[in-house]
Amino acid sequence: MTSLTMSPATEADWPEIIGADARAFVLPAPLPTDEIAEFRAKFPDDATFVVRDDGRIVGFSMYFVLPMTLPGGEVVPTAGLSWVAVAATHRRRGLLRRMIDAQFATWRAADLSVAILTASEGTIYERFGFGPAVFAHQARIDPSAVVFRRQAPEDSRVRYGTPDEIATRAPEIHARWAAQHPGAIGRPDTWWPSIFADRTFRRNSQTSGLHYLLHADGYASYRTDARNHSATVEDFVAVTTQAHDDLWRVLTGLDLITSIDAAIPVDDTLGHLLTDSRAVSVTGRPDTLWVSILDVVDALSRRSYGVDGSIVLDVADTYSDRAGRYAVVVVGGRATVSRTDQAADAVLDIATLSSIYLGGISARELALAGRIDTTEEHLDVLARMFDVPRAPFAGTFF
Repeated sequence: MTSLTMSPATEADWPEIIGADARAFVLPAPLPTDEIAEFRAKFPDDATFVVRDDGRIVGFSMYFVLPMTLPGGEVVPTAGLSWVAVAATHRRRGLLRRMIDAQFATWRAADLSVAILTASEGTIYERFGFGPAVFAHQARIDPSAVVFRRQAPEDSRVRYGTPDEIATRAPEIHARWAAQHPGAIGRPDTWWPSIFADRTFRRNSQTSGLHYLLHADGYASYRTDARNHSATVEDFVAVTTQAHDDLWRVLTGLDLITSIDAAIPVDDTLGHLLTDSRAVSVTGRPDTLWVSILDVVDALSRRSYGVDGSIVLDVADTYSDRAGRYAVVVVGGRATVSRTDQAADAVLDIATLSSIYLGGISARELALAGRIDTTEEHLDVLARMFDVPRAPFAGTFF
């Protein structure tokens, strides 16, 4: 008979965790030593939980504390759940639930009101109150069909960056960008070394290292593939519309490149800048960030709202203690939120509320799907309150 135990990870556990990670996430090999060191610098030592069976690790999970920008501009610390895996030999034994329980308790003790994750599978986390909240368009651009409506400036205002320029300017530009985009995940200082290192582990023998284009108000990194003369944009950050347009002019004019792949916001204007919008094809719309509201009162009080009004939400939660009725009263775009015994205007579960939190999914869509039970009048109030002027975009995978 085996014995399952759970505890925070120790330094001695990491070689086994790294090996199990490669197996769980279909990596060709475990992370190399230098990348492990960079990765370990990103999170506190007590942020990893492991489950052991007779001393062997059969499950693990961890979290980062990551800043996220809310509608209205407030930046809040979030619990970024990551590296969640259970060994194939130990399915259906409650290991995931045990680890999530421990993580929730840790997050609550740290007064974190929102948890986030990037999901490798779409059916795992709703039971814990997570809902898909931010999306991206996977775009493929045909450079041969790109003609901009406006004439190109005499000076593109874009240059290739030296390593020193990149290290100095990219973090500052990204911070400015993240501050003005809802759903944006900020990057702590400990994240940049591994980004800039661009380890060979992340590419094959025919793909280049990262090339950086720098602008006063933006940057883009991309790599090329010699097999088909394609390019992949790995990071695109534009604080201003001018930087956005200038960077895309250069990217779509790269010599000998036959196609460009990029993840862009769902409301990105690139196609509208061109005489033929079909030069930009959307090949997918993946979810890029899931949200779980941990503290309904605090989380709803921190974002801004599109219109003033009031609504009572009856929130269901079969996992934790977030169930109840909440009165949301918005004045001047800011909400006062409190538990109440008033009659409900709309009924939804915590995962649905988490999905509309950043404005990436409209309450109207989820009501049509049967996820929100309300009247047309109250749905109009709810939808307009949570609507945002620009689509959220995370910009960082973790």
